[in-house]
Amino acid sequence: MRAGRVVSVEAPGRRSAGLLIGGRVVLTSAGAASAVGDEVTVRPASSGRPFTGVVTWRGSAALVRVDDPAWMAVGGPAPVFGRLVTGRPNLPAETGKLTGSLTADGDRLLLDVEGAPGAAVFGHDLLVGVVADNSEVIPVGALCREPGFVAAAGGPALWPVELAEAQLTEPDQPRSPIGLLRAGARVVGFRGRHELMDELGAWCSGAGFAALLLHGPAGQGKSRIGHELAGRLTAGGWATLWLDETAPDVVVAAVADVVAPLLIVVDAAESRPEQLRALLQACARHDGARPLRVLMLARTAGDWWRLLRSDAVAERLLDGATVAELPPLDDDGFYPAAVRALAAALPHVPGYAVHNWPAVAERLAAEPRETGGSALTVLTQALADLLDTIWPGPSTAARKAPEDRVLAHEQRYWSFTAAWHGLALDEPAQQDVLAVAALFGPTGPDQADRLLSGVPALAGQPRELRDAVRAWLADLYPGAGGRPWGTLQPERLAERFAGRRLAESPVLPEPLIPVVTESQRRRMLTVYARAAGLAASLTDLCVRNADRLTQATVETAISVARPEPLLTALQRISADPDVPVERLGLIADRLPRLSPLAMEIAQRIADRHRRSGRMPELALALNNLSIRLGDLGRHGPALAAIEEAVLIHRRLAAEAPELFESELARSLGNLSVRLGELEQPGPALTAAEESAGFYRRLAERDPGTYLPELAKALMSVSLGFGALEEFPHALAAIEESVAIYGHLAGQRPDTFLPDLAASLSVLGISLGSLDRDEQSRMAAEEAAAIRRQLAEQRPDAHLPGLAAALTDLAVRHAVLGEKPPALSAIEEALTIRHQLAEKSPTLFAADLEWSLHVHKVVMEMAS
Repeated sequence: MRAGRVVSVEAPGRRSAGLLIGGRVVLTSAGAASAVGDEVTVRPASSGRPFTGVVTWRGSAALVRVDDPAWMAVGGPAPVFGRLVTGRPNLPAETGKLTGSLTADGDRLLLDVEGAPGAAVFGHDLLVGVVADNSEVIPVGALCREPGFVAAAGGPALWPVELAEAQLTEPDQPRSPIGLLRAGARVVGFRGRHELMDELGAWCSGAGFAALLLHGPAGQGKSRIGHELAGRLTAGGWATLWLDETAPDVVVAAVADVVAPLLIVVDAAESRPEQLRALLQACARHDGARPLRVLMLARTAGDWWRLLRSDAVAERLLDGATVAELPPLDDDGFYPAAVRALAAALPHVPGYAVHNWPAVAERLAAEPRETGGSALTVLTQALADLLDTIWPGPSTAARKAPEDRVLAHEQRYWSFTAAWHGLALDEPAQQDVLAVAALFGPTGPDQADRLLSGVPALAGQPRELRDAVRAWLADLYPGAGGRPWGTLQPERLAERFAGRRLAESPVLPEPLIPVVTESQRRRMLTVYARAAGLAASLTDLCVRNADRLTQATVETAISVARPEPLLTALQRISADPDVPVERLGLIADRLPRLSPLAMEIAQRIADRHRRSGRMPELALALNNLSIRLGDLGRHGPALAAIEEAVLIHRRLAAEAPELFESELARSLGNLSVRLGELEQPGPALTAAEESAGFYRRLAERDPGTYLPELAKALMSVSLGFGALEEFPHALAAIEESVAIYGHLAGQRPDTFLPDLAASLSVLGISLGSLDRDEQSRMAAEEAAAIRRQLAEQRPDAHLPGLAAALTDLAVRHAVLGEKPPALSAIEEALTIRHQLAEKSPTLFAADLEWSLHVHKVVMEMAS
């Protein structure tokens, strides 16, 4: 396919190789012509036939547009641009018929074979460079940064080469009209959203890691915004990874080694918890020297987001991450623009070039009509109107929703392609197969065959028929990344179609549950939950298949907008007196901490262990129950539960200290928290001191495991003494905590520098309480310096901490009567907190109010 795009570019006294990169545009060396506007001759290597062209851009390379009317379009996908992003040496590469290895060296690419001037250089099937006239390789990433190149090249994407296996790929050309509705097709020019795009541009500025969650209903335009942002960043040489949901963790791990600006887009983030955790683990290992941005797109920002952030690594990275809700697109001119853009694109869909679509579009655009809803709804209405004008049918008269009208036309495509494949499947059988395809994307040929075997119309049929059906599906919607087939897109239309089919046959997916993966089960339940009128069927399905669907039911319940049928199923599953306690634990562990159902299940788990007499399990269950009760504000019952857990752990630790002392220390720490919530500072301090004592003995035996726990416990002890105004004891405890965290941060700075900064802030307060104001300021300065270093690497996670540290520092300067440095610190803190409060008013309003108070106090100081 690539060989058909190789050309030569000739001018008087000049000859270079070249590559057709899309449409009529050829990439070649700068030496192919002397200036923009020069006429050249382009000869495809496959035919040698000459065509006229003109140079449209010239810089470190050149772009030529073939303007000869005799030019014949070249089929197949256009090459995708790639950029080396990790600095790993000796990556496999090819140019022309030569193969070799490629290494990035700053803005140069080092290729160990010599290609012809103008020849394209590929790595992992991505176009990464072009050979210059001096035989050097010019990276396409560098070309993208040159003024005018991206626009002249047709707005190419720039993919990270070493992460190519993790890249989500989409069809280059639509095979049916519905493909024009995909966000990645970008049929309609980007409209509106100016303020949001400016904010996203600002979010991408600066080095280090940052994350942003953009959420809104399906069809609102989230994915389109992701594509627009990626396109704009391409002009700055950024690479973009649209993360494939099936990407192996070992490939995703390479994100840690990225040394070039990289945007990672995670679509449908709410349905990908395990992959997000793996991605964030890799991001945590990134050195922060270059920009690394993770843009998560989701329909909700609810329980799944809170649960994701409960993971230790995720909490550190996502603390302070921007969360933005995408409002509907308010654009009265969108329908006319959409109908005209679709009319221009429809001739490029196979079989649709014979109609005068522009004339139809002008007629539709001139007619008065009410259009409303999401951007995708308006776009779908425009496509339905165009198709109905040419092929009017029952769907038009019945005034069906635009989605159903478009799906009716898509059904013509299904039937025509089935006939072409010689498949004698009736319409219900076709729809069953397509619903299964929409519900479950198979991971490989064997699973594809098992899925098709579970469709009623294909059960017991010869393998040859299933193979023919698989070929039909692959022809309709080609699979990417080696998958047997893809699925109907956009996602909202696939869900609507599958939901309609499930309404007619609710048990259709049930025989397939044993042969699919957890992620596929989540997808099935997600489609079920989003479909109208299937609540009772969904609940019954989950309860009947509790042995296989419990985990997927919990994870789907926290990610969808309407989880009630799933929560009802979980209540019924957990209420079963014979349910295994492990299944109860599975439910409780994955539900959000503030869920009343999670608290009820935690109580059931404790009761089950109490009846069975399993004391270690009972103590752990009581500990968990105490946390759940405390989260719900039920502090009295929470205290009773943790007190019982401590009693049990004391007995167990007395019998087997090597097994249970650490559990006792943990329970005592939780007891201290619960007593503090009930304003019992004396008993709270006693529990904290005892916990620290156990951790001290444990750390002597196993410092690698327990030194961090000791440092944390000592901080609690210090705060406990401070609450009782026993400041010398508070100081002694926090000084030891700071010393331990300093030691740990020297060994593992990414993990323990935030803890060191937090302990230094407490040290500053303790010193100030003893009127040791100079030392207090020094501790505050050190805390602020660490927070600044962390914020430079990961602003989303650490800007709130920097603002807090600067406010503390301003207070320390003010105590010493140092107005100018106090004012400088508090003004910087206010700048940060105003920005944070603008993004998340509820979360940061109280912090902003405190900094404003400190600013007022500083301003009133005598100069």
